[in-house]
Amino acid sequence: MFNLIVLLCVTISQAYYGFEYYAEWQTGVDNSVLKQERFLFPTYPMRFQSQVIFPRRFSVPPQVLLMHEEIQWSRGRNINYQTYVSDVTLFGFNINYVIWGPAIIPILKVRWVAVADDSVEIQYVHYQIEDLNELSQGFGTRSQDFMISYYTRYPAPKVTAFIVGADLEIFNSLYTSVRIQMGIPTANSMDVRFLTRDYCHVRSLLVAYFISNNYLTLTGSVGAYYSIQNQFLDNSNRQTIRAQKFSRFVPSIYSLEPAYNILAQGISGFDVHTYAGSAYLRVTAESMINQSQIYTLVYGTSGDTVLTYMQASYILHPPGLPYHYYYKNYDWIVTKDDQIVLEETINQERKINELKKI
Repeated sequence: MFNLIVLLCVTISQAYYGFEYYAEWQTGVDNSVLKQERFLFPTYPMRFQSQVIFPRRFSVPPQVLLMHEEIQWSRGRNINYQTYVSDVTLFGFNINYVIWGPAIIPILKVRWVAVADDSVEIQYVHYQIEDLNELSQGFGTRSQDFMISYYTRYPAPKVTAFIVGADLEIFNSLYTSVRIQMGIPTANSMDVRFLTRDYCHVRSLLVAYFISNNYLTLTGSVGAYYSIQNQFLDNSNRQTIRAQKFSRFVPSIYSLEPAYNILAQGISGFDVHTYAGSAYLRVTAESMINQSQIYTLVYGTSGDTVLTYMQASYILHPPGLPYHYYYKNYDWIVTKDDQIVLEETINQERKINELKKI
């Protein structure tokens, strides 16, 4: 009888208070590769590390995700580059850059996202030439399917991906092309398709996958082809930035402290003319301001690059300071310094000063 009473009390407590969820998120940018002399006149292979110090100490060692916001490489040569993470601690980590050439890469801007969050999983998958038998040879439009698996604790996961390394052979190919096409995620896996075309041979591909079941996290991928209606990729005006914008509404919690929002975006696909000019790709986001509930992603090119397709992926999370999130049924309540700042439901939104009593 005593055991039954205890069990009943626990059940009532969870129904009344929900469950507590704690997360820490931080993000930043590394500009180590920015037209310095050693990148303009390199000696291959080139390997170096960039040390990143977190603005705030983590309570536990976080997972770290990399993505490329900006990259440039010289025309008409094979591209072979890679970035990866090492030595993660409570205070920081190292970004490792490896460039094998022969294409010169004078610009490579890397955004990082560090996460201590039980509802997030980050995977790096390196697809080798033995795996990419359809893409590493042949001619014309080609694709190859894979599947990624993750923990089954995600009933409705959000998944996105970023290209963080590639070995592309472009001899006799008019286009340097690679693209990620993601399927519909299930509770424990998702289908992934890689595509290329012409004589572009994808001999290696390093992909960073982000999987989350966090209610507050938003992810996605967008892309655009060149067309008569969409000429932002045209290089007729080489003095301007030619970019495409994508906007989406976000929950109002993103407007509480917009300076601390996690707005992370990176390259996940491109199709560039190999010989028309150097390849230059850039992804960024417009700053959110107070009371703004719109996230705007900007992606495109400039200069003499002839870009016929570009794809970008993004991850959004509200203020990355260590908040406590309380979930109760379909309602969620956000507290800061033990004070409740916002309570929202699926169809109703309101600010309150204290928890509503049942």
